[in-house]
Amino acid sequence: MSQLDLFAAIPDEPPALAASVAPAPRALTDLPPAPAPTTLFARARSNPAPAKPKPRHYRPISRNPHETAFDIAEAVSYAWHHNQGGDGIEVPLGVVATLALWPLRGPDAYLAADWWLSLDDTQLLKAFRECWAHWWIIRPDLIDRATPLHKWVDDEDPHPRRACAVRAVVEAALTLGLLHLTSSDNADSRSTTDVMGALLTIMRSPGARDSLAEVHTPPCLAELMACMVLDDVELRPGMSFDEPAGGTGGMYRAAAQALRDRGLDPHNVGWSLTDIDPVAAAGAAVNAIIWDLGPHVLIACADTLVEGNPRARAAKEARESWARRDRLQSQAAFLAALKRTRALVQAIAA
Repeated sequence: MSQLDLFAAIPDEPPALAASVAPAPRALTDLPPAPAPTTLFARARSNPAPAKPKPRHYRPISRNPHETAFDIAEAVSYAWHHNQGGDGIEVPLGVVATLALWPLRGPDAYLAADWWLSLDDTQLLKAFRECWAHWWIIRPDLIDRATPLHKWVDDEDPHPRRACAVRAVVEAALTLGLLHLTSSDNADSRSTTDVMGALLTIMRSPGARDSLAEVHTPPCLAELMACMVLDDVELRPGMSFDEPAGGTGGMYRAAAQALRDRGLDPHNVGWSLTDIDPVAAAGAAVNAIIWDLGPHVLIACADTLVEGNPRARAAKEARESWARRDRLQSQAAFLAALKRTRALVQAIAA
């Protein structure tokens, strides 16, 4: 990680974001409260791994969040492949990303697990679409970068087994406590681990990882590296960080936590990340929202060694995303006003 001044390449800060409004969960059962975090390796390693039955009941996390993230990733991978979801990993990653991005936040947000599990296939797909549309209005630059993870929700001819596999992934992620990791109203709590990185590591085949030169940095090691790199750096608002091969952003998660530990707001820092893998870059875009890195986030999908400076192109693409969002919002507002006017004219004529 190097310290650079990237604000010149980052689009102007977008207007103040509207507060997220999410529907209240319904049909809730008496689920247990979220437990207090425990120390690292609280679970005895000597215990044999239990069999993987089909998850049916919600089970909150009770151990180190990094362990939980990998347990969720393993359960999701098992559920997807056991239900013959297919070779593509974008769909299961997109399902987990949707659940993690669901805008309901707060100490009781994990209770939405029961609501998710009560939806039928049609309702589930509708909820997925509404979640991504909600965040596209707020952060079109990041949601456009995350396109590989959500383009499948608009598929007109999905694989016949996809619905079953998607539901299995939802059950696996929720019953192992995903919402405890991602639904806190405190960004510091949501940044305790990288679920998207763990899932990409588990689901990506060794051959694909080798071809992309993907090396997952263990989260504890990332935290140690961030502390070592930033310990002697005079951290101040306005500075920027650049990661030329950032994966899903695990190093930025650790750096953001280090900033918060020093009383600094990640919103006042520039974050620039590049990765050659579109799925990894999409995961980084999702993580930037989950971890609340702020408005100065620029994510590029490119080969840094070939392109040299992909940040300029990424900044241009981000500006285009904001312009497209503004244009569609204006058109929607005009159509809504036209509809109200026609209704008023019809009422007067009657």
